[in-house]
Amino acid sequence: MDKNTPRGRRSGQPTDNEHAVVAATTPATGAAAAPNGTRGRTAAANGAPGGSAASAVAALQDAFLDERNDVLAVINELEDQLDRNQEIRENLERELTTGSEKLQTAQHRVQELEWQVVTLQTRVDALEQMRQQVSTLEEEVADANARTQRVTEQLAAADKERTQLRAELRAASKQLDELFAVRKERDGLRSDYKSLSVRLEELERTQRDLFEERGQLHAELQQTQSNLELVTNERNQLQIALRSAEDKVRELAQAQEAMTERIETLRGEKKNVQAQVTHLERENARLVEQRQFYECEVTSLRNQVRTAEAALQSVKKAFSEVRVALSDTKARARRRAVDIWPRMGTSLAGVGLAESGILSDGRAEADSLLSAAMQNAPVGTAQNEAMEYEQTEST
Repeated sequence: MDKNTPRGRRSGQPTDNEHAVVAATTPATGAAAAPNGTRGRTAAANGAPGGSAASAVAALQDAFLDERNDVLAVINELEDQLDRNQEIRENLERELTTGSEKLQTAQHRVQELEWQVVTLQTRVDALEQMRQQVSTLEEEVADANARTQRVTEQLAAADKERTQLRAELRAASKQLDELFAVRKERDGLRSDYKSLSVRLEELERTQRDLFEERGQLHAELQQTQSNLELVTNERNQLQIALRSAEDKVRELAQAQEAMTERIETLRGEKKNVQAQVTHLERENARLVEQRQFYECEVTSLRNQVRTAEAALQSVKKAFSEVRVALSDTKARARRRAVDIWPRMGTSLAGVGLAESGILSDGRAEADSLLSAAMQNAPVGTAQNEAMEYEQTEST
């Protein structure tokens, strides 16, 4: 059934197609009861002695109009129900498409989150490696601190040795002028002092380098710790987003299942409505055939009415001819009686017999014509004409 068909028949006014299509108003019992009632009315109208064909036709038309209006009301209600079911189905299909799109976007988002989790896992692994490197660097820094501590101890010992050497140098410088050996020893001590000063400068330089390296390692350690904290926070956020996306995916899957179940129920309702529509179409075809049968009956009744009217006209014409013949026979009988009547006023024996014979012949002819007309005419009209004829005969 198309939704775009014209709905002019909903207003209760008949259209051009409704003269050929009449649908069932009620289920099979009511639809069968209505034609039986109409058949009973038509049979009563035909069987009644005083009923007329026009009243029977009017009753049939009224019954058909009532049945047609009821059927049209039911068809309009079914069409409205089909329209509503179609709109509900379109809305559900639209919601299903939107839900499927949301599900696809959620799945895409889940895939993206999984890729991000994988990348974050790789970054976490890299950070774990960096943490291990930091631990190794911390160990190296501890070793460097220990070495610097040892170097500082060595420097302190060297300072002590230098102070001692200075004291010895002063003592040796005093004795330099006295002993040549002391001069040689002084030269050796000076060379030792120079070597020790060079070594002290190298140790101070290495200590400064170690302090700088320690600061750089400490800065790198702090930066890696901050990066590790940021990565852990980002990982927690992504895990929360992944859980929310999984919840949304479950909700969308449940909504999709509910929509599919609802669509299945609507399909079942649509099948039921289509079955009702096919049943109504069959009832419509049956009523169309019944209407055609009734139209044939009406045409036959009209033909019978026309034949009855023609027979009535022929009966009236026969009655007029009978009246004229009776008047003529009466006039002839009177003239004959006057001609035969004796002048002295006495009645002859054969005059009355002749007049009565003529009248009986005319009456027999009139009775034969009346019986023929009554056979051709309807019952009520024939009885009325017979009563009129008897009244005229009595007069």
